Amino acid sequence: MKFITTVLFVASLLCSIQSFGQVGINTTSPASTLDITASNEALPSNTDGILIPRVQAFPVVDPTADQDGILVFLNTTDGSDNRGFYYWDHSQTRWVGFADEWRDGINASGDELIFASQASTTGTQIVITDDGRIGFGTEDPIERFEFRGPGDNDFQITSANSNPPNVIVYNSGGTLDVPTALPIDQEVGSFIAKTHDNNAVQEIGGLRFYMDDTGSPGSVPTRFELDLASETNTSREKRLIVKSTGNTGLSEINPTATLHIRPGTAVAQSAPIKLSQGTIMTTPEAGALEYNGTSVYFTDNTDTRDEVVLGSRSSSITISTTVALRNTFDSANITVAGARVGMACNCAPQTLPPAGLMWSCVITAANTARVRVANITNAAIATGSLVFRVKAIK
Repeated sequence: MKFITTVLFVASLLCSIQSFGQVGINTTSPASTLDITASNEALPSNTDGILIPRVQAFPVVDPTADQDGILVFLNTTDGSDNRGFYYWDHSQTRWVGFADEWRDGINASGDELIFASQASTTGTQIVITDDGRIGFGTEDPIERFEFRGPGDNDFQITSANSNPPNVIVYNSGGTLDVPTALPIDQEVGSFIAKTHDNNAVQEIGGLRFYMDDTGSPGSVPTRFELDLASETNTSREKRLIVKSTGNTGLSEINPTATLHIRPGTAVAQSAPIKLSQGTIMTTPEAGALEYNGTSVYFTDNTDTRDEVVLGSRSSSITISTTVALRNTFDSANITVAGARVGMACNCAPQTLPPAGLMWSCVITAANTARVRVANITNAAIATGSLVFRVKAIK
């Protein structure tokens, strides 16, 4: 009876082993070298599966090349090796965990995370926190995605065809699933710069995009702003504004012209426009404004370069006198800001002068001029209250 039982057992085992060495467990048609089938695929038993040898520590003596790929389950933490499946990699002569590269951890702020173990061993933290923040060079990222390091932290996107790489910022109203138009003045996205002021981290400026008006189907009016930190505090000032109309403001928040520049002040280096001294072009170009350190030139659409006439007006001066026949009268000094000796002087009465009078003016000193009235008749002429305006011309 025992012999018959043994024969039947061997026969049943051989029925599941095909001629080319495939072994089937719970199946008579193995589809691989070893094919194990669950007792019930729809309702498996709690004992269906493979039980890998469980160990509480790795062997004191390392396996050899004959055991390359041997598998164990470490059922308790052993030093820096966490609980889990490990295999022996003889090429590295070490036990490698199935999840060896990414391990569980907790940062200094108490946030649970996973971290790249190989990068960590070289001193670079690469982590993903449980709330979805990603850090390179830090285990405690402040932003959703953060690079941090003492040296080269360049970010490069490379492309090798006619479709260039792009950095896109996208923002919308509503929700991500049901977006709507953003309202006027809503920020769409920005590129921000920060630094430390020896007390705290400060935002020092950025490139920002805003809705210039409320969007509507087929219309998304936007404006671009460049802001920079002020010289006197940590607040940021808008230095360049480009509106949806194309109007551009230089430190002018609401530009109402194609180019709108802030007004000047009495403070040094605050002029709205300043031309640096340069060399005049050999060939004039229509529309060009040039300054050679002595004169300012403008070229019209005929490519004719003309010197820009410079001048400044004085305050009003009133001459009330009687000029004798064939005689002259010189006024008191008149202040003409910017006037210099050698400039031409132009003067004109602001009211109708008596017949027979002639007038001229002369720059007598820096910022100073005089008006001369001449009587060319044979009778004295009373000037009345004759008001003159004076202009020095270069």
